[in-house]
Amino acid sequence: MIRYRVDHLLTMADGPVLHSPGIVDVNEGRVEWSGSAETAPSHDGTTVTLQGLLIPGLVNTHAHTPMVLLRGAGEGLPVSRWLTEVMWPREGRLTSDDVEAAMTLGAGELLLNGITTSHEMYFLADNVAKAAGAAGLRCVVTPPVLVAADLARFGTWEEQVDQMVELADKWAGDPLVTVGFGPHSAYALSEETLLRVAELSASHGMHIQIHVEEQAGEGDEVRRRTGLSVTAYLDSLGIFTTRAVAAHGVWLTPSDIEILAERPVGVAHCPCSNAKHASGMAPVVELRKAGIPVGLGTDGPASHDRLDLFEEMRWALRIARLRAGDAGVMGPLDVLAMATVEGASLLGRDDIGRLAPGCRADMVLIDTDALVPVVEEADLLTHLVYSGSPALVREVWVEGKSVVSDGRPLNVDMTDARQDVTARAGRLAQTP
Repeated sequence: MIRYRVDHLLTMADGPVLHSPGIVDVNEGRVEWSGSAETAPSHDGTTVTLQGLLIPGLVNTHAHTPMVLLRGAGEGLPVSRWLTEVMWPREGRLTSDDVEAAMTLGAGELLLNGITTSHEMYFLADNVAKAAGAAGLRCVVTPPVLVAADLARFGTWEEQVDQMVELADKWAGDPLVTVGFGPHSAYALSEETLLRVAELSASHGMHIQIHVEEQAGEGDEVRRRTGLSVTAYLDSLGIFTTRAVAAHGVWLTPSDIEILAERPVGVAHCPCSNAKHASGMAPVVELRKAGIPVGLGTDGPASHDRLDLFEEMRWALRIARLRAGDAGVMGPLDVLAMATVEGASLLGRDDIGRLAPGCRADMVLIDTDALVPVVEEADLLTHLVYSGSPALVREVWVEGKSVVSDGRPLNVDMTDARQDVTARAGRLAQTP
């Protein structure tokens, strides 16, 4: 067992509790004890003394990280045109090596940014999982079910769905990788496809990640055909019967929120991506008041160029206040919870997002030198949200193993990874 003694410890075990100084005992990848140094049990083993603030690893609840290959492409376009005119034509030319190289670079960025768990939806998902695992990133993979002319090489929807079940079996029992279903959206898939995903999700115990009400007008065709909102339609097909993550949820109505509140569903809020595409402002305050867990997501680094949950925390807070016209409607501790324990709740995980006995030892050490002045203890967490950045991340552990040391990822050569991705991105950008 290793004991970590730190200047400040944020456990998130029973809310945002700060211990100064704090202790975390780690044994075989799990937290054995955490809390105030004054109340720590006796310890005869190794003790590591750390300077700064130790927090739970950040949880990214919606990402398409291999889109580092497409970073910046389609600038200025709304989501519908951005997908059909720029993204899908290039993605249709992806190779498995492209995806593995891109996820390698992306995993390095995520870890450098203090993100220890990422909820990924991307093509060739076995390569996503391989690259994430090799980097030491905890990855919840939901391969997309998506049928479009440019994406025909990925197979029929039936083939895609079968591959997801096979992938889940392949990675079963892995300490870092788990697999679910990633049906893209109600507007991109047939009713038959969605029904099959719902059926398999229930029978195999696999969760679902799906885009829901990201754009204005996204549900017009569904409503014309069925008389239902997107949320009500998906619910009628059983998509929300088992655990599901609804990505974006920008245009959810009060009646949609009532439906989700009765289901094992959380919402992945992606404020920076939504702002970049002018998609709108999600009803985060209303969702959380209804008891629906809300996590934060970076979305893909093409729809928002950074894999940075510090930035997402600030944008989530500011947009919630702007939407409500109330500067007190949500505070720094709310978005800090969304980036950790509440985000973990979306994924059905009570063993991450907290530093409590029995939890995975996913930890991030923050340099606090710039987070001043601290007049009251609570100031440190306020500064963390408003002034924190990946530049302050010094050390990162996943499953108790060091994956970032002194601001450098241990399992990814970032220079080589950047050069590799740059060359591949140039090829994909060429008109075939």
